[in-house]
Amino acid sequence: MQTISKSTEASKTVQNELLKQFDDIVAIKDQDLRDMKEENDLSDQGITVQPKPFKSVTAENNALRAIKADLDNVIKARSEKIDELNKLYEERVAIGSLALDEVTLFYKKEIKRLQSEQLKANEAKSQLDIKLEAIQVATEFEKRRRIKRAAFTSEDDRYSQDRAKLKNLRETTKLAETPFKSEDFDFGEAQGNSIKILKNINHIESGFYLIIAVHGDVKSRDEFITKVIASGRTNVDFFHDVNTSKYYIYYDKVDNISSANKALEAKGNRPYNGKMSIVKIENQ
Repeated sequence: MQTISKSTEASKTVQNELLKQFDDIVAIKDQDLRDMKEENDLSDQGITVQPKPFKSVTAENNALRAIKADLDNVIKARSEKIDELNKLYEERVAIGSLALDEVTLFYKKEIKRLQSEQLKANEAKSQLDIKLEAIQVATEFEKRRRIKRAAFTSEDDRYSQDRAKLKNLRETTKLAETPFKSEDFDFGEAQGNSIKILKNINHIESGFYLIIAVHGDVKSRDEFITKVIASGRTNVDFFHDVNTSKYYIYYDKVDNISSANKALEAKGNRPYNGKMSIVKIENQ
């Protein structure tokens, strides 16, 4: 009993140190979360903050996994030792003459103390697990906020570049000496006859658009627009749908379905109108 008791005391030191290391990493992750949230909040207000120095989250997570694994092993081993000590105590109590002797009474108190310590250790680990899980969920949310903000910034940059490119094409493209035929145009992705609805498209008004081509890459988009301009249609325009990464090329927009259908019927035989379709933009 004395040997087991000393063993549990020795493992207590290791157990407490691992709990402290676990708590330290949780505190670090909590601070990282607070910093990220503050950065996102300030950025939403248009305030730029100095980015935090890079650190290896992978190394931190690997260390955390190792600490948790060691802690689980120590808690399990120590609990088993306490159970073993309790079993020896019960065997000693069963011997009537030893039930109330000094050694038995000492270990009765000792076992209660050890069991109480172990209960507190398990509760501390459980609370750290709960806190860590909450931090991880909140961190993922803040990461998505950051990514969404970066996507908006990227989309704004894309829009500026697209506008500059369209302006350049309009200014530099000359009328074609030989008229284009319908087969000269790559209309891209087929849209079918039904009206497509796109929601929350940046930099463009709600309404019904007469789409003449849909492309997923800049090169095909620009080649199509160049031929349309060279055919005499200089008011050709386009918008980008970030959800599908597609460019929708058009030259007319109306406010209702009746006007859209009339425009569709009146498209004529212009070669770039061969695959015309209607797309409705719904912005909130």
